[in-house]
Amino acid sequence: MRKQAIAALALALAMANAPALAEEDAFDKAIHTYGCADYPKAFAMVTPLAESGHALAQYQMALMLEQGQGTATNLAEAYKWYGKAAAQGVADAYFALGQIYYRGVVVPRDDIQAFAAFDVAARLGYAVAGDWRGMVAKTLNDEQMTKAQKAAAELLARRPAGALDRIR
Repeated sequence: MRKQAIAALALALAMANAPALAEEDAFDKAIHTYGCADYPKAFAMVTPLAESGHALAQYQMALMLEQGQGTATNLAEAYKWYGKAAAQGVADAYFALGQIYYRGVVVPRDDIQAFAAFDVAARLGYAVAGDWRGMVAKTLNDEQMTKAQKAAAELLARRPAGALDRIR
């Protein structure tokens, strides 16, 4: 009886995780397709995953939109998807947002938000983000630096528990 209960529990747990595993498998296939440079197919594969809330797929979709891989370049859409991925804690998305804020192409240039995004990315292990953070810091006065540090702390505080630190 006990063995049957354990087997039933194991089956129930496996079935509960099946959708997540299927989603990860679909993402892995999309990334493989991207790695093979079949960008239109990869974009078509990653889009439904991103739309369903898959954080890494949201980052990948933003990257492809920014670079025009498999779709037309659309920096406004890339910004939106980077924001969604960052909201789920993807460190690489914070770095991308920092670059967007610093360049001021899609949104008005905002060195405070750029510093905050680079700071979060650097704290999460994205090494080059520290260089960008330092570069932006040189443009900020004391009042702006205080605001930027507060913005960074708020971004870190909103990061979901168990969030990804870096893309694979």
